[in-house]
Amino acid sequence: MSDTDALNTIIELENYYTGVKNDLIGEPSEMVDKAWHAHILNTPMYFNFCESNFGYYLHHIPYWTGGSEDQQTQAIVSSLEFQIPMYTKLKNLGLQHLNETVWTYKSIELNYNIKKKDDL
Repeated sequence: MSDTDALNTIIELENYYTGVKNDLIGEPSEMVDKAWHAHILNTPMYFNFCESNFGYYLHHIPYWTGGSEDQQTQAIVSSLEFQIPMYTKLKNLGLQHLNETVWTYKSIELNYNIKKKDDL
């Protein structure tokens, strides 16, 4: 990620946090999620940030946990409201100058070293 991309992603992470402060429920984009992961790594700083900005610890629930979340989380994730992209919700909240690329970028991960069971 270039320095410019990193800066834009951090700005959009701040926008995501603004959405959380305004009770918006939704997923960050792939790039925003990477920035969130980096933020969480300094756990004491992240904990203090959460307490001072939200009044509680903002947990990150990875998408790959599948059905292991509690019933309340499952209800949220399967709701129609959750299906609306966070980018759209932030625009509707009135945030201006959102970086659409940061919110819509999807990486394509290809791994040619993995062989299918049939190929073995």
